[in-house]
Amino acid sequence: MPNNIKRTPPYWIDKLTTDLISNWPEIRDFNCNCGISVSGQQHVGRLRGEIVLTNAVVNELKRRGYDATHSLILYTADPWKGRKSQLNCFSNPIEARKYIDWRLIDVPDPSNQHLSWVDYFWKAFGDPLPRFGRNIEIIRTHEFYQTEAMKRTIIKLIEKKEQVRNILNKYRQENPFPEDWIPFNPLCNHCNRIGTTKALEVNLDEFRVHYYCNTCQKDDWSDMKQGKLTWRLEWLAIWYTLNIHFEPYGKDHATPGGSRDSCIEVLETVLQHPGPYGFWNEWVGYSEGRTDLGDMTSSGFIGFTPKKWLKYAEPEVLKYIYLKTPPKRRIVLGLDKIPSYVTEYDKAQRIYFELEPFDDNAELQAIRRSYEIVFYNDIPKYRGFQLDFSHAIILSQLVSASQEGTKQAIQKLQATEILSITPTKEIEEHIHNRLTQARGWVFDYGPSHLRINIPDNVSQTLIDQIDKKMSSNVQDLTEELALTKWTPEEIKRKMIAFREKVDLSRKEMTQLFQVLYQILLGSTQGPRFAPFIAALDKEWVIARLNEIKKH
Repeated sequence: MPNNIKRTPPYWIDKLTTDLISNWPEIRDFNCNCGISVSGQQHVGRLRGEIVLTNAVVNELKRRGYDATHSLILYTADPWKGRKSQLNCFSNPIEARKYIDWRLIDVPDPSNQHLSWVDYFWKAFGDPLPRFGRNIEIIRTHEFYQTEAMKRTIIKLIEKKEQVRNILNKYRQENPFPEDWIPFNPLCNHCNRIGTTKALEVNLDEFRVHYYCNTCQKDDWSDMKQGKLTWRLEWLAIWYTLNIHFEPYGKDHATPGGSRDSCIEVLETVLQHPGPYGFWNEWVGYSEGRTDLGDMTSSGFIGFTPKKWLKYAEPEVLKYIYLKTPPKRRIVLGLDKIPSYVTEYDKAQRIYFELEPFDDNAELQAIRRSYEIVFYNDIPKYRGFQLDFSHAIILSQLVSASQEGTKQAIQKLQATEILSITPTKEIEEHIHNRLTQARGWVFDYGPSHLRINIPDNVSQTLIDQIDKKMSSNVQDLTEELALTKWTPEEIKRKMIAFREKVDLSRKEMTQLFQVLYQILLGSTQGPRFAPFIAALDKEWVIARLNEIKKH
């Protein structure tokens, strides 16, 4: 990165890392953690704090000479709620109600392709995860409860359950835990439920729990390794067992006197262990068009997965959005807005490599630092070319999806002087990938006017309807275009000059464009005109426009 930028105030990841180190001045090995429940669709909102933010802190710690790990807890022992959106994942939602209050890991995969509900919904998040964060250790709670370390923590908490209860009841004055409370949810041996059992007594020597199940109305003894701590104690037990130094959290836990504060107090008072340094981040919303559909949720199936994102854009684009936006500011994402996200990222790349000027010094610092962290401070050399997403939308519909189609696209880019260098292998891969992403996006989410479907002929109805003045304007413009160098910039200049020459009003110019699109596409709208026709064969365009000449 160029050294002409004064970093004041420090970028938020840098400040967060500095504050974390100050909170643990004697620590050289940092354990950083985050957690999610696989209650349904694993959306990209969970990449923000749990993956991108935490991973950025871990890598900044390493850059400063510390050791650091990044673990991700999957809360797989939580009870399945059986919300309508969850039930509707099954072909028979009524029959699926029998899984309500089962552990998430025990609920079957609704598609019958995987071992469990968890495996099914984790795949679209877990498989592409390495592209959004590196060296993340995945820990599933139903497996974590099998470890001796977690067993020892559970025993400590239950032995001191009265002290724990007194602390938690300070935060639960309207609904305090009773004197016979045992902070553990056993797994029922008979109906397989974990969400409807009550612990009656424990045998810590045998690590078994006596329980009563409110669903099947049976009491029995159950192996505690199959159950789970109540959720607040589970959270702090993980901190204690893994010796966590840093964990971000959503704004729902940021309320003073809320869940996180109570967990910290139990951890520090009962287990006499310091709580992790925290940092809260806003949630990510989901939109379609101009409609904000609310925050992304897992069990509510609002949002989209990382796998879906990668169909239309590079992972670095989303990472940049999360890093560039202050963490306590809400972000709203919609797949229909992919072109604007890619455009913003491409601009940041040009600014970073000083290919485009940018005068706001504070904003410039944020852009450059965010771009650095996207690549873990190991920034690859500029490849030498960017294929604009909007141009890729046009080209992707004029060539095949094969490598041969990419070669044809490269030839068009060179002929129109958009690509002025001999492409390296890296540039060829960039063009191919962006064509693939743009092609997928325009047919899945793009507005209809961006979809190119050229009819065989100009509509006779259109020819009959065009008045002499419009016909004359089209004919004069066609003659001008026939003498124009066939590049987007030259075509754009010619259109501007033609408007001034003929003295067309804004309304008349709009009408002219509508007619031109009707001649070429059979509709009144289309992609940006100059890049669109530049991507077409010049002789064909001229011949097509000449079809409406009045005789």
